[in-house]
Amino acid sequence: MADDDKQLPTAVEQSVEQVPSPGTDAGDVGGSLLDAIQSAVPELRQTDDRDTDDSDGDSPSQVARKSEPELSEEPTPDELAKLSKAAQRRIKKLNSQRQKLSGEVQRLKSLEPAAVMAGKVEDYLRRNDIGQDDFLMGLELMAAMRRGDFAKFHAGVAPYMKLCEEYLGISLPPDLQQSVQQGHMTTQAAAMYSRERMDKAMAQTNAVKNQAALQQHQQTSAAQQDQFQRKILADQVATAVNGWEAKVMRSDPYYAAKKAAVQSTMMAIVGEYGPPRSADNGIQIAQEAYRRVNEQYKTWTQPRRQATSRVPSSTGRTAGVAPEPKTLLEAVRFAREGAPRL
Repeated sequence: MADDDKQLPTAVEQSVEQVPSPGTDAGDVGGSLLDAIQSAVPELRQTDDRDTDDSDGDSPSQVARKSEPELSEEPTPDELAKLSKAAQRRIKKLNSQRQKLSGEVQRLKSLEPAAVMAGKVEDYLRRNDIGQDDFLMGLELMAAMRRGDFAKFHAGVAPYMKLCEEYLGISLPPDLQQSVQQGHMTTQAAAMYSRERMDKAMAQTNAVKNQAALQQHQQTSAAQQDQFQRKILADQVATAVNGWEAKVMRSDPYYAAKKAAVQSTMMAIVGEYGPPRSADNGIQIAQEAYRRVNEQYKTWTQPRRQATSRVPSSTGRTAGVAPEPKTLLEAVRFAREGAPRL
């Protein structure tokens, strides 16, 4: 067997070597790569033949299913007539629901291009830090330009044009222009100073914005981490308390009757002292609730003492216990005999 295993790769390699390279005629060399491998490994040929035989020899039920005509989406009147009234109403209801869903699917498909475009616009605005107000103002100015309202367009873009001109040195801010007129600096120096001053202001604004975004991210992360830690603590407390409760149930045969009271008491204790800080603290709260319930449970299960007569009579009685009257006359007689004497 070991020799056969060693010869098998050699046979495969020889068969693979006979496979034509791409661009050659496979018929001239003796078949495809699959034929070469199957000739080297006969088991593959047998499996393939067996699969082919199985596919050709379908069972009668499979042949019947293949020969069945494809069902239409709507039942025919003859098919509906064979069903009960309830089944007919149910089919009509399902068809109505299917038609509504089909219409809804078509409506959603028609909205898909607009949704994709809106997603692209939103992503563009977020990446370029353009707020909603700026975006709407830009659209309004473009609309004014399209309809020929140049006055509104000019009034809207004028502040931005002035800012650009001052940054590019085309014009100077009033304070720097005054310094140039007074001879404190040249026009070139004033333009350079104007740009540097504007770069510094923009950098500070971006730094403040980035710091606010970082703080917001940190707060969100901290809240998520705190929520995750609370979830872990809650799972640990629940596991510990469930284990403690399982032990108590094995030792206290009456715990099933006390369970609801213990749980309510636990909630009351948590309201008094706050949620458990650890799994051990959760068990302590459960034990305290169990202790309180047991104190109350004693009063619930302790038998009450029956009142006895101050002057017991031995007539018709045993050991000081009055017999139960069977008639109204006996009740009156027992009451008279048991009444204290003056």
